[in-house]
Amino acid sequence: MGALRLFSKSVLIAINAVLAAALLLSYLAAHISPLKVAFLPFFGIGFGTLLFCNLLFIVFWLFVKRRLALISFITIALGANHLFAYFQPIPIQFGKAPEGKSIKVLSHNVRLFGWYNWRTNLADRDSMFARLQKIDADVMCFQEFFHHSEPGTFEVRHTLRTLLKAKYLYEEVTATVHDNQHYGIAILSKYPILQQGRIDFAGERSNVCIYTDIDVDGDTVRVYNAHVASIRFSDENYQFIEEIMNQPREGNAQLKEGVNIIERLASAYRNRAVQIGSILEHMESSPHPIIFCGDMNDTPVSYTYGRLSRNLVDSFRRGGWGIGNTYIGRFPSFRIDYIFHDKRFDSRGYTTHDEAVSDHHAISTRIYLRPH
Repeated sequence: MGALRLFSKSVLIAINAVLAAALLLSYLAAHISPLKVAFLPFFGIGFGTLLFCNLLFIVFWLFVKRRLALISFITIALGANHLFAYFQPIPIQFGKAPEGKSIKVLSHNVRLFGWYNWRTNLADRDSMFARLQKIDADVMCFQEFFHHSEPGTFEVRHTLRTLLKAKYLYEEVTATVHDNQHYGIAILSKYPILQQGRIDFAGERSNVCIYTDIDVDGDTVRVYNAHVASIRFSDENYQFIEEIMNQPREGNAQLKEGVNIIERLASAYRNRAVQIGSILEHMESSPHPIIFCGDMNDTPVSYTYGRLSRNLVDSFRRGGWGIGNTYIGRFPSFRIDYIFHDKRFDSRGYTTHDEAVSDHHAISTRIYLRPH
């Protein structure tokens, strides 16, 4: 009996050690490019699950053998910075707001304003417009932006500018269908746009980053809006994931589809590493303080996030709380949409907004432009 108990304890220690090692590998995913080590991002995406398992072991060992709780406790403590990028118990900044100028910034993957919801697309578009009007942001960054250029068909550009009182618009079209359906990315602003441009990604047509220099009552701020490489799961991939969760397939079909999903994920991680490098290289030459918005298709424990957070401030960590998940599609929910800002700025009131049309929540924050 004693030997069996000793064996069981040894197995549990081994499992705990493996989970702790996996959590340590997830930390490395934020620092080492997937172009160098391809498997690390898979540990990064599993950070939440690995963290939860290690917390369970801490609780378990506290009741069985307290000293062994140190295995997971020390592991979690070593990655505290990653923990607070993933989960924010309370806003760091609250209370009295800073003095001086401020702008409310919004970022939203609008999923074409519901264009493909054929039976309800006009109602869906109008409900999204109403929510955007209620949020009342000064600068709005939209990914998966869409407008139909045939008058009276699916009006977006003019209506948005009127409803949101955003006189200034910069849009880049990445695809046009039937000469009147335009897909792309856009920045709307209540303040004048002085200059604008785009950053193209090699070998990629649908993803792009744009920027605008915006005059905020005499201060110029450069606003970037990016939509970087998505996983591009097919319907068969989603069906396979759902089957795995409910009734797994058997044999070679399961193996083949599993490999296909891993290859798509790995390709997306590599593409994002290259694309974020292009964006950061462009930022280095910016003559103005930066605000960065975007659908990054990556979690807070990732190489993409790690690169951005080295020189910019994640507004969620300043004024948000909880996990702050922004993706609400068929794949498991994560925070993949971000608003970063220059360290010379401050931010408060980070908000994740309710959403019924898109598969992404809109996020917004108020950014305070500190006096120079």
